[in-house]
Amino acid sequence: MFDDAFGMASLCTDAFQDSVHDVFGNSVLENVLAPILQEIASLRTFHEEFQNQSLTIESLLDEVRMMQFSDGSI
Repeated sequence: MFDDAFGMASLCTDAFQDSVHDVFGNSVLENVLAPILQEIASLRTFHEEFQNQSLTIESLLDEVRMMQFSDGSI
């Protein structure tokens, strides 16, 4: 999800950067577009960590369920 958003934002930023040749345009790049890209990158990293933690938790829950069923308690 965030990979697509980051890719699109990167393409837009690159296209804008290619057409910018003045101080105002450079200001937009530095003060608007760069922070947006950084935020999307942070969200992407957070999402990946969340997914990994979710998988770890689900795996632990599965192990606990198997232990419960193996000792006969429900």
